[in-house]
Amino acid sequence: MGVQVDMRVAELLCSRLCHDLVGPVGAVNHGIELIEETNSPVMAEAAQMIGQSGQQAASRLEFFRLAFGLSGGGSGRMSMLQGRQLAQGFIEKHIQLHWPQNPELPWKDNEPCVPKDVIKVILNLLMLGIDCLPRGGTLTLNQAALPEGLGIALVCEGQKAHIKDEIQSAIAPNASCDSLTARTVQAFFMARLADDLGLDFEISCPQADYVQIAALIPLDL
Repeated sequence: MGVQVDMRVAELLCSRLCHDLVGPVGAVNHGIELIEETNSPVMAEAAQMIGQSGQQAASRLEFFRLAFGLSGGGSGRMSMLQGRQLAQGFIEKHIQLHWPQNPELPWKDNEPCVPKDVIKVILNLLMLGIDCLPRGGTLTLNQAALPEGLGIALVCEGQKAHIKDEIQSAIAPNASCDSLTARTVQAFFMARLADDLGLDFEISCPQADYVQIAALIPLDL
């Protein structure tokens, strides 16, 4: 059975999606307005704005479709390369993503052999990492094949990198939907997703400007 959530969670997820999409979509509309001014000397700039923003909006929609939705009915497989491309298209310029290939994994990087739920978990972990970098920084994601499953280690480094108290509360086992906000609903969703898939993850801040997130994902999803 899939993750069961109430209408409040669904509404908050929609709020989060709209918040992240309003910028690039608004820029597309502004670019169209400039192009409609046929005598405008900024025609080329407007066309570039539309192209970049349209691509950003499309990339985010593809990311959200897998991270939060039932892409392919929640089943099927894809490659780690596809997952990495989704992540790179989503993350903004003030954050750098380092997600190296690991030749020791039980599949090649471009082989569509990875359960989609594994990529879904990784994308949600990356979103948690982004929320830990209020002033930007670096996300480094490493993977290892372990007897228990796929080990994920995500390191978040940057100025003022930390775990917000509201995020800690949202991933707690006793978290209540009534206490959620649009900023914390994704963390709550990640925790419920972990419960549903039977995986373990933990988030810690062992030193200043440094957050680490670890997860163990079973590969028999």
